[in-house]
Parts: sequence; C-alpha cells; structure tokens
Amino acid sequence: MVIIENNETNSDKRNETYLAERSQRFYAFVLDALFSFSVSFAIPLILSPFIKDADLIIALLCFVIVISVQGYLLINTGQSIGKRLMNIRIVDSVSLKIPSIKNVFLIRYILIWQIPNLMSLILLGGSPELNSNNSSNGEGLISLIAFIVLAQTLLIFKNDRRCGHDILSGTIVEKLID
Repeated sequence: MVIIENNETNSDKRNETYLAERSQRFYAFVLDALFSFSVSFAIPLILSPFIKDADLIIALLCFVIVISVQGYLLINTGQSIGKRLMNIRIVDSVSLKIPSIKNVFLIRYILIWQIPNLMSLILLGGSPELNSNNSSNGEGLISLIAFIVLAQTLLIFKNDRRCGHDILSGTIVEKLID
C-alpha cells in the first residue's frame, strides 16, 4: 500500500490517497479492451448487411463510439468502464481531484492510447498510399507504435506506479475507499 501525501493544507482538500494496485489497473485495462473489442465486433456485424465495402468507415465509426463513451466517463468521473468496475479512478497528482479534460482525455486517452490505435487501424486498413511501395513499412510502423505503448506502460513497475501517460498528464490512479 502506497500513500501519496499532498502538501497543500487547505482544509477542503484531501491530503492523501491510496494508489491503485497494479493488478487493478491491469484488469481495468482488460475490461476496457473487452469493451472496445465488443464494439468493434458488434457494429460491423450489425452494419455489414447494409454497408458494403466500407471497412474503414465502419472501423472509424467503432473508434468514435468507443472514444465517445469512454471519453464521457473519463471527463466526468475520472473513470473508464474498466476503472469503474475495478473501483479505481484517475486523479490529478497535485490536487487529487478529477483531472482537466486536457490531462485526462486529450493526453492520457487520445494521445497515448487512441492515436496509436487509429494509426494502426489505418495502416491495417490497407491504405494504398502507405502500402504502395513496401508493405513492411506499415508493419514496421505498427511495431514501433506497439513498442512505444508497451514501454510507457511498463513504467508502472516503478515505486510510484505511474505509467508514461500518468507522468505526461500529471495524474495518478487511486483506489476508491468506501
């Protein structure tokens, strides 16, 4: 159990929090991935009889649905679906309050998680411009993206349990104590 102490002495602010366990964060990630995969499975299944030869459009629709649902939750509660189910949330590392939209949604969620997903989606979608000369260019870029995402995630094994996206956004993930 790691406790983060906040040095501010304002009486209406909390001065400590309990960091989420690594396992809680991992299971929250798995639950969020299951949500994304479910949307990515269900929407094409529903729309494929009506829309032909529009794989990229359907994939982009799935992308928009996932970021809309998760984004709404992150912005308003500091929790994704997985974090809510694991009883943890994202808070600003200084104020211990729900982070700003910029920090929780744009930096943590869009920049670190969803832009790599979107880039991979486009590269895997067979964009002729990207794959015309050499198909290994796209595969190499996807491998690089995956390596960067993995490397920033492995920072969770530091004592403060902060991944790269936590450090960049100035956030921590805390346990919700009843």
